[in-house]
Amino acid sequence: MSKKKKIGLIIAGVVELAIVVFVLVTSILVIVTFNDPNDVPNAYQANLEKNGPFIGWLQNNPTNFLLIVLIPIFLILALDIIYLVIVAARRQSNLTDQEQEAIAEQAKKEAREEIMREMMAEEAAKKDSSDPDKK
Repeated sequence: MSKKKKIGLIIAGVVELAIVVFVLVTSILVIVTFNDPNDVPNAYQANLEKNGPFIGWLQNNPTNFLLIVLIPIFLILALDIIYLVIVAARRQSNLTDQEQEAIAEQAKKEAREEIMREMMAEEAAKKDSSDPDKK
C-alpha cells in the first residue's frame, strides 16, 4: 500500500471517528435532557431554554434529528461495510501458485484414494453376499 493511500485512510478514519463521537454525544444529550410535553407545560420552549438552541432545536424537530444525527451514522456504517467487502475481495492469498497447485493435487489424490476404498468395500460386500460357502 502506498504512503499516500495510508495517509488518506488515516485521515478518513479520523474524520469518521470525529463524526461518530459528535453524533453519539449529541444523541445522548438529546435523549437525556428531553422534556416530555405530557410532563412539562410548554415543553417546546422549555427544551430551548434548558438545553440550549442546538439540542433544544433537535429535541423539538425529530426530522432534523434524523437527518443530522442518524443518517450520517447509517451512511458511515454502509461505507464501512462496502469497504470491508472490497478489501476482502481484493485480498490475495499468501500461498504461491505452486503451493495452491500442490494442495489441489493432494486433494485430488485423497479423493481418488477414498473412491477406490469405497469401490473395494462395495465389491467385497457383493462377494460376501453372493458367496454361498459362507452361508
